Amino acid sequence: MKAFEARLAALKQRMEAGLGQRAQALKDAADRLDNGDEGARREIKSQSHKLRGIAGTYGHQELTDMAAHLEQRASLSPPPVVAELARELADRADEIGATATAGPLADSQAPAPPAPRTETALAGPDRAPIRILAVDDDPVTLKLLRLTLKQIGGFDATIVESARTALSELQRGEFDVVLSDAMMPDMNGLEFCRQARQQGGRAATMPIIILSAATADELGWHQALDQCTNWLRKPFRPSALVKKISQIVEEHESSRHS
Repeated sequence: MKAFEARLAALKQRMEAGLGQRAQALKDAADRLDNGDEGARREIKSQSHKLRGIAGTYGHQELTDMAAHLEQRASLSPPPVVAELARELADRADEIGATATAGPLADSQAPAPPAPRTETALAGPDRAPIRILAVDDDPVTLKLLRLTLKQIGGFDATIVESARTALSELQRGEFDVVLSDAMMPDMNGLEFCRQARQQGGRAATMPIIILSAATADELGWHQALDQCTNWLRKPFRPSALVKKISQIVEEHESSRHS
């Protein structure tokens, strides 16, 4: 597990060093809002949500709280207030990013250490690994998911960068569970769930887990989620995420055969 911890530490450094990209996106959106582009509110809300999740995952509580506050205010406060909050968040993200140096991260194609076979990751020694499809548009989160799902969980994981690609994967293959980000450029997690269900077959009833820094109530999605959709909050510990996924799949399989 020492190799995994070293890669996780390097990933944390990369995340911190890459905060400047999120900060610049917030500043650009704030400038657009100042110039009368009301559509920039959505971009500010999306970027603050992303930043909130990443900061929370790696323990930057101040940044997490600032991002959560902006996410709540982005749709309702006057444009000058939203723009100012966005710039304040961007400045703080820049400060944190400036103190980090992106460390080397082992090539994702390099052989991974054997995944631990635990009762939570696998139902038994003779059972095939859980087949999971994961989708997120953030590069750092994608690396974290690869480490978590494949090395800690021992899952048969397919990990993609867009909701539309994930929908195509659902048409081509069979999965036991889907893990989806809440906010993606091509569609949000709720719309992705709806389109996945409409494909029919196994996708119509399989567990879908939305991973988000916000609650379903905060996004106004609570009433729209079906009984097969689960909600997990960021930040998450890798071992806790693996355990929860395994539990959800086991409960779903039990209900199917009862």
